[in-house]
Amino acid sequence: MRKLLLFLGLCCGIATASQAAFEDTNFSKYRYTVFHARYYQSSNYFYVAPLVYTVTGEGVVSVAGADLNVAEIDVPETVSYDGAEYRVTGIHGYAFQWCKDLVRLSLPKSVEYIYTSTTQEKTVYHSGPFLGCKQLKTIECKAMKAPAFWNSDAKGRNLFRDLVEGVEISTPAGSDYTSWAPYVNGLQLHAKANAAGWAGFYLNKDVKLASAGVAASILKADGGTETIDGQIPAGTPVLLKAQANADIVLITVPADVENAPNVEANVLAGTLTDITAQKNGEWYVLSAAQPATNLFEPVAAGDVIKKNTVYLPQVALSQNAVKALAKSYQPTGVGSVKQTTDKDDVYYDLSGRKVKSASKGIYIQKGKKTYRQ
Repeated sequence: MRKLLLFLGLCCGIATASQAAFEDTNFSKYRYTVFHARYYQSSNYFYVAPLVYTVTGEGVVSVAGADLNVAEIDVPETVSYDGAEYRVTGIHGYAFQWCKDLVRLSLPKSVEYIYTSTTQEKTVYHSGPFLGCKQLKTIECKAMKAPAFWNSDAKGRNLFRDLVEGVEISTPAGSDYTSWAPYVNGLQLHAKANAAGWAGFYLNKDVKLASAGVAASILKADGGTETIDGQIPAGTPVLLKAQANADIVLITVPADVENAPNVEANVLAGTLTDITAQKNGEWYVLSAAQPATNLFEPVAAGDVIKKNTVYLPQVALSQNAVKALAKSYQPTGVGSVKQTTDKDDVYYDLSGRKVKSASKGIYIQKGKKTYRQ
């Protein structure tokens, strides 16, 4: 009997301690109780220290709250409760509000969306999950694609408006967080250098290079390049030169209008959305051929240029530009674009190989690029 009473007392003690810990979460202290009661009932949320989760679907949960007195939080990819396992796919708008001691936060690769909105029908607050996180210094996002803003919040402004200045947001190599970039500073972005060490980058947000040994430059009409010192202004398509296949890290920063470099001579173009070529050779992109003979290669009709890609419009190409680009990239092959004594009916492909019969496309004829109808 004594052992049974001791066991029951221990269980009660654990339950009391657990309840006490739950009472120390922001989930139990929300100011907007009407909204809170409308969306959360005792049957659809649970507490596993240091987080409160709400069930949002079959086997999936979102983070709905957190302990107020913790300095570091690692949101797990999965969480177990009452014999069931759940995948963590979302962050609710209250999740970390008023966690005043929180210094470091890690979000798992399973997170697909973050609740934040300004729509009265969906929420009664005009803030995001980081309201009151005055000590927050680092957010580690492990997802390969930036989590979406729930309800297409007005460009995510409520997600970032409450972040204190100086917060650093790290992201995995090869990930795409460009959708967040225009609205937050301190965000890591990535560009991948090709086998020859070249990459292009275009974004509507000022960035600075964070990787050592990387140079950024614009391209001029004569084929010459001009290095950009300091940060890269928003809306400036640039070429990045690094080690072959390197992961190039860039960081979003506030605009610096006073010290912005003069990029008026830049003939490069960039796109923020996927675009499709309508004609052969109207655009040129960084060469993906291995080995390649030129820095750029033509885009065929119907091919898609992906968002944030740098490209060169055909109208920007001059004979001098073609020569300079080819020479700087690889001084052999057709890159030199030398004048020849070939007859008018002799054609070479873009790899420098003589073709017996030229069909529709782009070729080298008498030392010049030409488009054959």
